[in-house]
Amino acid sequence: MDQPLFDLSDVAFALRDHVILAPLSLTLAPGRIHGLIGQNGSGKSTLLKILARQVRPSSGHLRFGGRPAGDWAERDYARQVAYMPQFTPPADGMTVRELVALGRFPWHGTLGRFSGEDARIVDEAIDQVDLTAFAGRAVDTLSGGERQRAWLALMLAQNARCLLLDEPTSALDIAHQTEMLALVRRLAGERGMAVVVILHDVNLAARHCDDIIALRDGRLIMRGRAAELMQPGILAAVYGIQMGIFTHPVAGVPVSYPL
Repeated sequence: MDQPLFDLSDVAFALRDHVILAPLSLTLAPGRIHGLIGQNGSGKSTLLKILARQVRPSSGHLRFGGRPAGDWAERDYARQVAYMPQFTPPADGMTVRELVALGRFPWHGTLGRFSGEDARIVDEAIDQVDLTAFAGRAVDTLSGGERQRAWLALMLAQNARCLLLDEPTSALDIAHQTEMLALVRRLAGERGMAVVVILHDVNLAARHCDDIIALRDGRLIMRGRAAELMQPGILAAVYGIQMGIFTHPVAGVPVSYPL
C-alpha cells in the first residue's frame, strides 16, 4: 500500500475562542481524488489552507511525504503542493502562456533562468488542458471555464504531487463543471497525483471523487467512499436537511435531492 501523501493527527484551528476546525485525524493517498463537502462555514476552506500551509494549525501534527510539513522549505513544498484558492487573483493582462509560466517559479526562483525545459513543461501543461489555441490570448478575455483551465495548467506546470482546489466549479455552468472535474480526474490518473477538492454539489462529488470527507461545524462527520455517502441519514447529518436518493436512469449512480 502506498504511503499516505498527507497524514493529519488531531489537527485543529481556532481564532481566539472560536473553533473553526475541531481536532481531526485522516490520511490522504496519492492517485486519488478526495472530495471535501459540507455547509458553508463547516471548515472546508480552512482545512485546505492548512494542507497548503497558507495557515498554521492551532494544534495537532501535519505530515507530508512522511515528514512534518513544517520541515519542508517553502520552495520545496511549493514544488510538491499546488493550491488554487476559490477566488483567483487578477491576471493583470498576462497571456495564458505567461500565466502558466508562473508555475515554474518554485523551480528556478525570481532570478533563475527560464530554460528550454521550462518552456516545454509550460507548453505541455497548456496542451493537457486543451488551451494550446489560446496560449497567446490574454487571460482576462477568456470565458470562465477557459480561465479555470488556465489556472489548472499553471498548477500542472509546477509538476506538483498534489492539487488543492477550493471550489473550482463555483463560477461554472453545468457543462463546464462536468468538463473541469473530468479533466481533473484524467490528469490525476495520468500523473498519479492526489487531488483534494472542495465541492458544494454533493452529486458532483459523489460522481467524480474516489472518496469523500464530510465536515459540519468544523467537525469530521464522515469519511469514506462516495457510495457510502449517498444515504439519506448521512446526508441529513452533513447538511442539516432531509435528503432523498434515487438511481440515475442512465448512469446508474445514486443522485440526491432535498425533500
